[in-house]
Amino acid sequence: MNVVLNGDVLPEEAICLSPNDRAFQYGDGLFETLRYERRQVRFWPDHYDRLNRGMAALSLQSPLPFDPDSLHTQIIDLLQANQLENQTSRIKLQVWRQPGGLYTPTGFQADYLITARSGPGFALTEKAKAGFFEDLRLSPSPVSAYKTLNALPYVLAGLAKQQQQADDMILLDTHGHLAECIASNLFWLQGDHLFTPALASGCIDGVLRRQLFRLAPQSGLTVQEGLFRPDALAGADAVFCTNISGIQWIRQVGPYEFNTPSPARLEPLWGAL
Repeated sequence: MNVVLNGDVLPEEAICLSPNDRAFQYGDGLFETLRYERRQVRFWPDHYDRLNRGMAALSLQSPLPFDPDSLHTQIIDLLQANQLENQTSRIKLQVWRQPGGLYTPTGFQADYLITARSGPGFALTEKAKAGFFEDLRLSPSPVSAYKTLNALPYVLAGLAKQQQQADDMILLDTHGHLAECIASNLFWLQGDHLFTPALASGCIDGVLRRQLFRLAPQSGLTVQEGLFRPDALAGADAVFCTNISGIQWIRQVGPYEFNTPSPARLEPLWGAL
């Protein structure tokens, strides 16, 4: 397979990163995971916007060419080089600071890597059970809304998921409010209202989250974000999580069970995702 490194399409085996690389040494960077489907990089403007804002938050200077049109062209070139232009694919775009310094970096210039693999399309699936992850809490910060290379809260939540034999875990913020799932944003439906944790919980500013904010009013739904305790789920009609891969309905969260995994009133939303 081929990859893109700093604008050049190269064979994967040609990539050799230094042990002094700051992504490895300090997790000094961030990434985006994208879905290519129906010959489109889905929601590319939102992905680029989040990436650009995240880089500004980390004081990373964009390498050239790194404007949205040039970067999009590089993604399409990579898909063609890997013979994926007619397949649903999963793309990962990683950006990190160039070597130099210890905790205090000596520069602001960034490197970037794009990889592409065939993958499943957008799907509606179910998860039987999710638990609450209590051991490490999230908190809002200048970088909490972005997908940084420091994923330890989600790694530890993944280990807890295995230990509890659950299908997902819901992370909480430092005050015990609902934040997000391991790799997705959390939503629940109650009547004509969709609820989701606010970014003030420390959750990721998800791209699918943004789409639901835009689309829900067209289906007669209001979206309310806020800081909610876990018992807010007790009155929900349905609970689900969202990421670029799809919608995952959750049948049970802790002691709360939900018997309507996909309410009909939400179905008009899925075609646009």
